[in-house]
Amino acid sequence: MTDRPKRKAIPDAVKLRAVLRVEGRCQQCGERLGDLSGLQFDHRPALVNRPVSDDGSDYVPAQLDPEYIEPLHLKCHDTRTNGPGGEKRITTAGSDKHVAAKTKRLAEQRLAPPREEVEAPASTQRPRPSGFPPAQRKGRASKPLDKWVGPSLRRGV
Repeated sequence: MTDRPKRKAIPDAVKLRAVLRVEGRCQQCGERLGDLSGLQFDHRPALVNRPVSDDGSDYVPAQLDPEYIEPLHLKCHDTRTNGPGGEKRITTAGSDKHVAAKTKRLAEQRLAPPREEVEAPASTQRPRPSGFPPAQRKGRASKPLDKWVGPSLRRGV
């Protein structure tokens, strides 16, 4: 398996270009961002889901490309990364962690050797049933309604 490149620190110039690109608005909640010190910068798509370049030195697209970095409030970044629910999260569904875990699981399944199909001995094999015979429709129930529900529950009584 190819080694992943190390995560690089995002320079202030790249952060500023990312903020200007989104016109100073949080991409999660839409509110104004404020100063750079209270922000988190999120890679879109997440680095874990990006392919590695041919030479192995960076990701595709590059991890410091401001077009693929989104500035977010601290709380908005936490929600996007870990999922909704605050400290007592029930699920990470819809979050970056969920997508990363699913991607890893699918890659492992694809790389795993196929399981061998084991046939059951001939004595235990049964022919497949052809299904139930088609139901025959009649104008009324096959048994009087009184046998099941009694006379008080019939319509019109």
